[in-house]
Amino acid sequence: MTKFVRLAALAAAATIIATPAVAATSANPTASANVKILKPLELRGTRNLDFGSIVVGAVVGTQTVTISQAGAISGCNTNGLTCSGAPQSGQYNVRGSNNAVVTITTAASTLTGPTGTLSFTPSAPANVTLTSSGAPGDNFTVGGSIDLTAATPEGLYTGVMNVTVDY
Repeated sequence: MTKFVRLAALAAAATIIATPAVAATSANPTASANVKILKPLELRGTRNLDFGSIVVGAVVGTQTVTISQAGAISGCNTNGLTCSGAPQSGQYNVRGSNNAVVTITTAASTLTGPTGTLSFTPSAPANVTLTSSGAPGDNFTVGGSIDLTAATPEGLYTGVMNVTVDY
């Protein structure tokens, strides 16, 4: 029995000596931190959108008149609508950091006349990439549409275009 205990102790000692020591390790991963500093955005209107003059004749139902971002008018001179004047898209100038992509957001607004209102739905590019830092900035144009019926009251309708920009 003593031999057995000695052999067992010898085997245990041999196992301990043959097993490599495991050193305690600590995790030390690295990560970086980054920040991009941008100039504040400046947005200003440089040209008003103008539908020109629209004569509402025998309009059937609702007719939509649209000014494209390029300034072309559509929906006129048909279906009881006659358009004249010098229609043009609106224009904005945005300034910020060079090569930054600026997101353009628009929202519907109301044009108010002497005895009524019109819903105005703007149309703008989704974004613009700035080609300079600060002045002179970059221009983008805004078009939009209005709906007219035979019951639309006459008069001058005015309102604001809801346009915002963000990085």
